[in-house]
Amino acid sequence: MSIPPSDTARILLIEDDEDDYEFTRDLLADLPEAHLELSWVSDYHKGIQESRKGCYDVCLVDYRLGAESGIDLLRELIANGNPMPVILLTGHDDREVDVRASQAGAADFLVKGEVSAALLERTIRYAIRAHAAARALHESYRTTVRALATALELRDDQTGAHAERVTALAVRLTARVAPDLVGDPELEFAFLLHDIGKIGVADAVVLKPGPLTPEELGRMRQHVALGEQIIAEIPYLGGLAHDVVTAHHEHFDGSGYPNGLRGDQIPLVARIFAVVDAFDAMTNDRPYRQAASREWALAEIEGHAGTQFDPVVVEAFVEMLSQHEAHEQRAA
Repeated sequence: MSIPPSDTARILLIEDDEDDYEFTRDLLADLPEAHLELSWVSDYHKGIQESRKGCYDVCLVDYRLGAESGIDLLRELIANGNPMPVILLTGHDDREVDVRASQAGAADFLVKGEVSAALLERTIRYAIRAHAAARALHESYRTTVRALATALELRDDQTGAHAERVTALAVRLTARVAPDLVGDPELEFAFLLHDIGKIGVADAVVLKPGPLTPEELGRMRQHVALGEQIIAEIPYLGGLAHDVVTAHHEHFDGSGYPNGLRGDQIPLVARIFAVVDAFDAMTNDRPYRQAASREWALAEIEGHAGTQFDPVVVEAFVEMLSQHEAHEQRAA
């Protein structure tokens, strides 16, 4: 949330050097009218634990945390939901570090020896406001995308729940296989809109209760190209959403469509989603067949590891569901 200048900004400093902590503390003490409240933790893992309390407006992270990297911590903080902006602090003005920090999602990059009290205060205030504005914009996009996805799903799923189910499951699997991607605000949109191109395919094909003819199958497969055309008109859907929409029907052995990609040629986010999408399709009623059991669906997915699906993703998916089932049994 954006805060007025008169309100207190709660700052979490993750810094392993006590002298640098005291330097930052003294800088902020020079600005009593700025209402900046500083809390300090001295290592990587304590920083993660403290950040999860959700009581801070901004996080300052030292680039070097003993043997561990502030860049890695930055990525992990963002992967945990990015509840606050993260500013990276370093002892030297290094362009390469600046670029890496930006790519990892840092709100800003400051050199300790060059920071004045006024600069630090302005950077913190701007980061908080910019982060709040970005989250508000994302929520607006999210509402629109969810409405669009639900409207599309209502054609062949009276509850409109398929998109919600696969999105929730795919985000969980992504957190296991590629945690760096979880911080990307486009990830949820990518999963929700995976079949957006079906909006351009006739109901007679999409809702057909029996097997598709070769001609109908060709028309159904056109939904990938149609989806690519649709999202190309939406500026904020040019990354992960494009990857999922265009490649989630590719097969690991190259036998999929539309481009016959194989292995690592298929974007990882699409390989992740393909497993989840297949599992959900098999375990829920469709116009052309009844739902299969969870056990049968998992056996099918494992049986196609290395051909239709990425075996590494399949292994992570099976492990994730097994752990979830064990947790439910313990809770029962």
